[in-house]
Amino acid sequence: MASSKNSPSDLGEVSKQLSLESVRDSLIRQEDSIIFSLIERSRYPYNAPAYDSLSLKSSTGSSLAELFVKEAEALHAKAGRYLNPEEVPFLSDDLPSPLLSPYNYPQVLHPPAASVNINKKIWNMYFNELLPLFTSKGDDGNYALAMASDLVCLQNSVHRPYQEGSTMADLLQR
Repeated sequence: MASSKNSPSDLGEVSKQLSLESVRDSLIRQEDSIIFSLIERSRYPYNAPAYDSLSLKSSTGSSLAELFVKEAEALHAKAGRYLNPEEVPFLSDDLPSPLLSPYNYPQVLHPPAASVNINKKIWNMYFNELLPLFTSKGDDGNYALAMASDLVCLQNSVHRPYQEGSTMADLLQR
């Protein structure tokens, strides 16, 4: 079983690896995955009922997409995803505890930089501005597949580059 604590040598490795060059290289490598995930999502039409809270049979006040993301984030929280300071959930404030002992992630960003959360802006930009630009109008009923693609786009293609950009900005300030 892996240790849940970082050794001083592990932390030293993190600081050696964390440089403007390494963050820049990571952002460049992510370009392909961003493009690929957007292409994958464009395979499905917009599927408006998934994003309309009035489309659900039960009156939850949330859209199917919001419920999908909340449930996915709850599962990710159980696996410990949000213990990593670079991972921030979009919608879930009240997440379940991880099922495994937490890993001791190094603090990469200064606390003021780490406290910045623009997930609501990213969410609104993605669904209200970006998604309509690269999907066709229509409804094919593939809501689960479309929303799973949306989640990949949000978490890995839109949010992660922002987090790494924040890291780069923080490094420049040091």
